[in-house]
Amino acid sequence: MAEFRGYRITSSYGYRTHPIRGSRDFHAGVDLVKSHRAPIHAFTSGTVIYAGFGKSGTGLGGYGNVVLIRDRNNRAQLYAHLDSVAVKSGHTVSYNQIIGYQGQTGYVTGSHLHFEVRKKVETAPPYGYRADKPSSTVNPISYLNQFSSNKTLKERSNGTEVRNLQRELIKLGFNLNKYGADGVFGDETESAVKAFQRSEGIKVDGIVGPVTRARLDKNTTLVANYPGIIKRGSKGDIVEIIQRRVGAKVDGIFGPETERKVKQYQRRNNLKVDGIVGPETWQKLF
Repeated sequence: MAEFRGYRITSSYGYRTHPIRGSRDFHAGVDLVKSHRAPIHAFTSGTVIYAGFGKSGTGLGGYGNVVLIRDRNNRAQLYAHLDSVAVKSGHTVSYNQIIGYQGQTGYVTGSHLHFEVRKKVETAPPYGYRADKPSSTVNPISYLNQFSSNKTLKERSNGTEVRNLQRELIKLGFNLNKYGADGVFGDETESAVKAFQRSEGIKVDGIVGPVTRARLDKNTTLVANYPGIIKRGSKGDIVEIIQRRVGAKVDGIFGPETERKVKQYQRRNNLKVDGIVGPETWQKLF
C-alpha cells in the first residue's frame, strides 16, 4: 500500500459500528490520519469536479470540506473532512500534488482524511452518491493498488500501461495507424505523445510523466461522458478532439469545414448525415 505511506489507517472500507451513531453501518471509504492540517496529496492525477464545503442534499453533505476528482478510469475520488482545500473545480491535478489539508470539518469525531472512490462520475448533485454504498463504491485500497497511471512511460516501455496509453491517444485522435495499441512504446507512440504535448503547449519530450499524464486525464475525462449536442458554433477542447477524430483542421471552432468532415464521417459509418455530433455519432466516435 505505497499510496498510503505516511498515513495511519483508523477505519477500513466495509461494515463497522458507526463511531457517532453506534449503529451497524457501511463505511464507503477508508479513514487515514497524518496530523491535523498536514498536507493531503492526490493519490492519482485527474480533474477536479468539486472543491469546497459539501452542502446537505448534494451527495457531499456531512463530509465537510471536500475535493472530488475524476480520474482516468472515470471514477470519482472523494477526499473529505479537509481543514481547507488547495484546488478549484476544473483544475487538473497531478499525482502527489497538494489538494488540501487534513481536518475535522463535517460529521466527524476527530481530524482525519476520509478517502472514498465512487463508481459513477457526476458533475452535479448527487456527485455519484447512492444510498446503496456497497454497490456504488469500490474498496479504495484495492483500487489504488491496481491503479497504474503514476508510472512514467517512455521509449522501450511496454505492457498494459503502454497499451492503455495508446488507446487513449487513438481515442483523442492521434495517429497510431501502423502498430496501434500493441503495448510497445516505439517511435510511433513517441511521435503521438509529442503531437499531444505540442497540442497542449507543454514540454515536448515524448515522455509521459506527471504533467503529460494530467493533461491526458483532462482530455480523456472530456470524452468519458457525453456533454450534449455539439454542432456548428460550438467551441472548446471537446471540439478539438472531434476535429482530430474526423480529420478536420484543429482550431477548437466547429465551423463549416468541421461540419463537412463530420458529415463525411457519418456517411462512412452509416449514420444520419446532419453534421451534428449527437448521441449516436458521439457513441461511434468514442
